[in-house]
Amino acid sequence: MLSTRHQTILDFIIGEYVSSAAPVPSQTIAHHRGLGVSSATVRNAMADLESDGYIRRRHVSSGGIPSDKGYRYYVEMLPAEAALSEQEEAEVNHRFEEVTDDVALWTRLTADVLASMVQNVAIASVPKAGQTRIKRVELVSIQEALALLILVFQQATTKQRLIHLSDGMSQDDLTALSNKLSAVYGGSTYKGITAAAGDMNPAEAQVLEATKELMLDEEMGRFEEPQVVGLRHLLEQPEFASSAKGRMLMEMLEDRRLVKDLVSGLVAHDRFKVAIGDENASGEMQECSVVASRYGSDDTAQGFIAILGPTRLRYGRSIAAVRLLASVMGDRVGRLA
Repeated sequence: MLSTRHQTILDFIIGEYVSSAAPVPSQTIAHHRGLGVSSATVRNAMADLESDGYIRRRHVSSGGIPSDKGYRYYVEMLPAEAALSEQEEAEVNHRFEEVTDDVALWTRLTADVLASMVQNVAIASVPKAGQTRIKRVELVSIQEALALLILVFQQATTKQRLIHLSDGMSQDDLTALSNKLSAVYGGSTYKGITAAAGDMNPAEAQVLEATKELMLDEEMGRFEEPQVVGLRHLLEQPEFASSAKGRMLMEMLEDRRLVKDLVSGLVAHDRFKVAIGDENASGEMQECSVVASRYGSDDTAQGFIAILGPTRLRYGRSIAAVRLLASVMGDRVGRLA
């Protein structure tokens, strides 16, 4: 934990940098009346923050730039229930009340509203039916230590994967294991399998782990390619306005399948997620942050929404906006059940 003084200075640096996209000099911090700190105190604090990895400076006398670690600390210290103004919430709800019960229109409106509110890229997927459930597990012997896993889902779709077993198993053994897993996990969702997993032998553990991976692939594949709105906002950001990085990022965002995989992967395990800078797996996303959320429920339908922009995001507002729109979309989807 940072001291109160160090946290105050870090918060100020982040606030100034988010607004200006320019390094924040120590003089600016020291001259800010609300902080009540001397120039020497600021210089020492900035040296500590740099040493601990919360800010970056090109040299000792230059201004501070928040690092991914600094942004992460800032986000973790935000109030748990950051919210927009009552007027903004009322305006958003009113806009949704004016549209018909057309989920495609809701999805487009969600992306439009988000992009307008945060002046960054907004992403929204159409809600899809509740979670995938297993109907049956089948195992077919290929060679002594190689088996084909076939998952049959209740939606009449299947997925397959070859498994290299640590111990050889006959077809009779594989059939017995198939029957056991089908009896235990038939009707289960991905979350149900994860929660119910208990003690088991190595072969069972291998098959179950592969089953979970196939289930997760099926879950992510349920979502359609999303609406992506606000690309022009991204090009207006100083970080991307005239750089090769901006062009690479734009090319990635034009591929809706990649965008779907990116966002659905973030919310596969967590309903709400903030990924900052190098927390994103994709190389094109290393200088970006994503605020993403699933909406809806297992019993009705689910989709996802997200905001994407430079790491210099207005995190409090972005988080509040995504939470609000996820709540609104969840309520709308629930009414159709």
